[in-house]
Amino acid sequence: MVRVEEVDPRTSVLIFDDIRTVWVVRDRHNTLIETSHPAEFPEVLAGLRALSLRPEDIDYLAVTHIHIDHAGGAGHLAEANPSLRIFVHEAGLRHLLDPSRLMEGVRAAYGEDFAVVGRMRPVPSPEMLVAVGSGDRIELGETVLEVYETPGHARHHVVFFDRERSCVYAGDALGSFYPDHPNFVLAPPPDYDPGEAKRSIDLVRSLQPRQIRFTHLGPRDLDGTDAFYENLKAKHDLWNERLREIAEEHPDLDHRGFFEMFLERVPEVRDYPDNYFSFNLSVKGILTHLRKSGRLKT
Repeated sequence: MVRVEEVDPRTSVLIFDDIRTVWVVRDRHNTLIETSHPAEFPEVLAGLRALSLRPEDIDYLAVTHIHIDHAGGAGHLAEANPSLRIFVHEAGLRHLLDPSRLMEGVRAAYGEDFAVVGRMRPVPSPEMLVAVGSGDRIELGETVLEVYETPGHARHHVVFFDRERSCVYAGDALGSFYPDHPNFVLAPPPDYDPGEAKRSIDLVRSLQPRQIRFTHLGPRDLDGTDAFYENLKAKHDLWNERLREIAEEHPDLDHRGFFEMFLERVPEVRDYPDNYFSFNLSVKGILTHLRKSGRLKT
């Protein structure tokens, strides 16, 4: 079920299962930011109908990165509107044209839940895709989205800064921030890099946004201090250090054991079982990084 909320006179947000969002900006070029899972595309259409919009009314789609909960419906929307233009980091172009490798990764990550998220469809034509990176601007009309590359969560991650509204569409660069939850790190394999992630956090801080528009979940106003950014960087350090300690103390643990010990060593996460799937992915991603970077002694 989709819930539709107005954020400002030009912007609405479609909320799915209180976990994922799709942003709708109505301007001279109507634009979606993110698409949610492929299986939720019918609900995206329902949300658009609630705003008196059809697929053919959407001129642009901008995705922060190509993970399935952010770009999963890109091919579906492109099929429904052949005039659509899709803005994505250059490294994501080929995966939207041929999502087969992405879907292999989704199958590995989601396991038994793989069928629930749905299957990505290829974008029908490369002419529909526009590569973007730092320094680019997507002009929607009165709204302009400035593009900044923000690796760490994924090498191909970007954020979109609306300077007029002083808000950042953050994707996963600043983690997740659900209502009544703390801010959590999002660190999935295979690209997670904590150094890059912290540099990206600092980049967003340098823009001095007044509001973060999270894909997970919704708009969050900042208090004007650096506490949010510093706390998030500290969590990257903490999660990496705790998992490094566990891996060195217990080199023969299976993943289930790693995860259970992670819950013990980082107690703030234990009280949020609705996020355990995400935490599991982050444990895998951090361990992958520690091994690739040689930070594990075993």
